Amino acid sequence: MHVKLVENQKAENIKGGEKLIRVYCLMVEVPIWILFFALGVRSDKEVVDLIDCNIDDGRISNILFASIHDADENCDGFRVNGKAFDEIDRLIRECKFPPAESTREFIDNNLFPSLFGTKRKARFLGYMVKCLLQAFSGRRKCDNRDDFRNKRLELADELLERELRVHMRHAEKRMVKAMQRDLYGDRELYPLDHYLDASIVTNGLTRAFSTGAWAHPFRKTDRVSGVVANLRRTNPLQTTCDMRKTRQQVSYTGKVGDARYP
Repeated sequence: MHVKLVENQKAENIKGGEKLIRVYCLMVEVPIWILFFALGVRSDKEVVDLIDCNIDDGRISNILFASIHDADENCDGFRVNGKAFDEIDRLIRECKFPPAESTREFIDNNLFPSLFGTKRKARFLGYMVKCLLQAFSGRRKCDNRDDFRNKRLELADELLERELRVHMRHAEKRMVKAMQRDLYGDRELYPLDHYLDASIVTNGLTRAFSTGAWAHPFRKTDRVSGVVANLRRTNPLQTTCDMRKTRQQVSYTGKVGDARYP
């Protein structure tokens, strides 16, 4: 997802509105105001309060006015209850590769997947717009997207918890099926350890550590590529050096991935 300032093609209608804010998310590019109303915001004042930026600055206020005008031009009456969401649903369904699930499920799973609830998503979107406007007005330094301090990394505890939960669920399903065979066949039940196949968890964790492919946060069939490295413990300095190593997968073209990878 990218929130960016773009050139206003109709700048003659608004004095000083050479820039406006648009967001590229969910495979489409939409005006930022329409996305706010699709997330449940009910008024323009609420959007400005979520952004929480100094509107006394003429450059910032002109950008906000131009963004409102851009939303009105693209979707007339988007402030009516549900019309902004219908506009985003239409854009997503008309894209080249529309998702199989509904638009509501697609937004919940792919737009800020670590946040639950449209209010939290709208609040975080307002924070992103605030950072963008502060960087544009010179009140904030531009972040270096290649710096690992600006990246969201999933550490070992999160990966192991997710991987262990997936394999435990798999082992539980296999155990239930094995117990049902004895129940329906009028046979005697064995102790619980007879039905539990511990190799499912062991082999799954071994495969994750050897290949670096971990369970996806919310997609059951997908895997997340991670980093697996040996940690040497000969002396404290060697251990510290190994723990400070970072590695990011970069394509041959030299383009760096998303600033919030993974």
